[in-house]
Amino acid sequence: MEKRKTLRQMLSDDKAYIVPGVFDCIGAKVAENAGFKLIAVTGNGAAASMAGLPDLGIVTMTEVINCSKNIADCTDIPVIADADTGFGQTLNIMRTVHEFETAGLSGIHIEDQVSPKKCPYYGGNKHEVVSVEHHVNTLKAAQAARKDKDFCIISRTDAIVSYGFDEAVSRSNQYLEAGADAAFIVGLSSIEEVERAVKLVKGPLIVNVNDTSPLNAFSEERYRQAGAKLILYPATIRNVFLKQAMEAMLHLKQHGNTRQILEKFASLKEFRDLVELGRYEELEREFATLTD
Repeated sequence: MEKRKTLRQMLSDDKAYIVPGVFDCIGAKVAENAGFKLIAVTGNGAAASMAGLPDLGIVTMTEVINCSKNIADCTDIPVIADADTGFGQTLNIMRTVHEFETAGLSGIHIEDQVSPKKCPYYGGNKHEVVSVEHHVNTLKAAQAARKDKDFCIISRTDAIVSYGFDEAVSRSNQYLEAGADAAFIVGLSSIEEVERAVKLVKGPLIVNVNDTSPLNAFSEERYRQAGAKLILYPATIRNVFLKQAMEAMLHLKQHGNTRQILEKFASLKEFRDLVELGRYEELEREFATLTD
């Protein structure tokens, strides 16, 4: 699968890549049309979008895979997805890998939180993680389940908040040694900390950027200089959508129309172009002629 080979190449070249988080097909196509080379299905956004639920390990594997498959189908760039803690124990994890791979994803990341996981950005100062041995076995089971060697299995650690930087780096290296294709450390808080992690982690490093974090001050080029590989912005589209939708609905309720805020709206042409209406109308005409 070419998209998986593309992701492999991205993980091994000398560039850094900003990766927007998406949770539906409109957001995915917007990100692709903006020129991004890779997108990530955010578990946080998917849980809210599909079920109106917080990211507390409530949504099921099937729900996340259905969402992810639709996104992978509608885009021509690689898509990685948040597989939480693997949605169960060993055999569940192996099925999770099989289902994401069959759905056309290019990779997944699996985290070392205890189950049920909790989004680290919801607050609190304690995030429990499983033992290193437990997560190493999870990663080995995941690798055994994949059919396509280019399907990427990324190890994510949430250890930094509760156990510190050194523990997160140590875990990342043990996960890479166990066969993970890249290391994802959640909770790095400065560009200097990113640079330290890059020097110590023995494989491609993935960084998470919260829009309100100090890390949201640097360019793709600066991250390349720091040595980071993928820089995930998981909540940007979600935050923009939520704010604009809330304001628009309040305005409509208060004024009974939207005429005063039309400049904030996408045009019908922009929407038509996004969903490629012209191409589908042409296909309809072509095959309608053939069947007449």
